[in-house]
Parts: sequence; structure tokens; C-alpha cells
Amino acid sequence: MKQDLKLFIDERAQQLAIVYLTRSRNVAVEKMKADYGLDMLVTVLRDQLPTGRVFGVQIKGRDRAFKDVQQEASLTLSQKERYSVQDLPFPVCILIFSMENDKGYYRWLKYPGESSKRFRFLEQNQWRSLDESPSEQIIEDVNAWYDEKNHSAA
Repeated sequence: MKQDLKLFIDERAQQLAIVYLTRSRNVAVEKMKADYGLDMLVTVLRDQLPTGRVFGVQIKGRDRAFKDVQQEASLTLSQKERYSVQDLPFPVCILIFSMENDKGYYRWLKYPGESSKRFRFLEQNQWRSLDESPSEQIIEDVNAWYDEKNHSAA
């Protein structure tokens, strides 16, 4: 029974992630077929065409609401999480959802540092609410990174 609940929560969290991410029409969301550390790969679109700009998404769910997500949701990467994203050449965020109230939060697992062109792990970045228009903020962050990457390569 407990495994059935976990599967239900995992599947529902993935569906909520699709709903939140596709609030923006500027993305195409692809669920991963195998478990290689990412649950989804998101492609940024421009005029409904792929730009080649992608980011990865890990998704987690839990059955009860958060009183304080900063305190209750781990901000430290597990060894498995670190290993699964360390060599990916693009940003990776994590989305976490409460099944009690469908509230979601996100934070970056891997994102370039402001003073460095190289990726760094964000061990202590804060969870941000998925209310308002966070999918647009995520896309802006990803586009800014690709713009900087392309500018520095030129």
C-alpha cells in the first residue's frame, strides 16, 4: 500500500510539474522514459520553434503541505543527485509539490555562477514559490545563461 501511495504521489507531482511549466507557451516538456537522474527535459521555444536551449528538471512530491519549505525540504544535494547532474552541460532545477494543496516550489540544482562561466552546484539557494509566473522566471534564467555562454564563446 505504501508503494502505491509513493507511485501515486510521484505521478501526480509529474502532472503538476507539466501544468506549472506549460503556463508558459514558450516551452516544450518531455518526460524522460528512463531514470537517469532527470524526470523531464524542457526545451525553450521561440515562435513555437525549438531554440536548442534546454534545461533539466527533477520532480519530487509529498503527501502533506509545507509549514516552512525552507526548513522542511532539504537544501543539500544527496550524493546521488550530485552524481546524476554533475556532467550535464545545461541548468537543472528541482520542483517539489505538496499533494495536500498542490503548492509547488523550485530551486536550481545546477546553475552557472554569476562570476564564473562554469557550472556550480547551489547547495544553499532558497526554494521559490511556483505561484505567480515562475515558469517565465525559470525561462528568463535559462535564456540569460545561454546568452552569457554564447557571448563568452564569441
